[in-house]
Amino acid sequence: MIPTIFIPGRREALRNYTAAIYSAGGMPICSMDSADSALCGGLLLPGGGDIGESLDEWEQKLIQSFVQSGRPVLGICRGMQALNVFFGGDLLDNTPGHQQPQGDMVHETLAVGQLAGLLGRRPAVTSNHHQSLRLIGDGLRVVQMAFDGVAEAVEHSRLPIWGVQWHPERQSYGRRRRDAVDAAPIFAYFLSRVG
Repeated sequence: MIPTIFIPGRREALRNYTAAIYSAGGMPICSMDSADSALCGGLLLPGGGDIGESLDEWEQKLIQSFVQSGRPVLGICRGMQALNVFFGGDLLDNTPGHQQPQGDMVHETLAVGQLAGLLGRRPAVTSNHHQSLRLIGDGLRVVQMAFDGVAEAVEHSRLPIWGVQWHPERQSYGRRRRDAVDAAPIFAYFLSRVG
């Protein structure tokens, strides 16, 4: 059976994410109707705008529904930040050195655990964000860091929940880069956990 992945938003704004899910063998469902998420085995929280002091009620309830049902969640960039806030963490509003005026910057990181098994211990990743994790949320642990100490990936200690601060959808499959690690294993692993 093909894993279905809910991605909140409009399909036309999520092309890189949907292409990565298709390439990994999944079926993306893009919508802002939470009823559509009930049909999906996993949730991909995409990048986007800044997060304030709290999540909006709709996003809070969406994440809660996946957490309560034990369905896998992958947060990318803003999505990782949303997961951190959901679990009681907070964010730094300005993180120098992780964004440039145009396009992605690429930098090396240090990974541990399962992530290191997927990408290697020192994967180079794309970076384009100014918010970052400060206090880490309950149950989350940092599994990848930039060399300046910024958290680049987290995983939950008990739940099938992961977040990456960088953009695997922009360095895998049809968007594979020579200057960054192949991030396709992130999507393959995520889909393998979707029941």
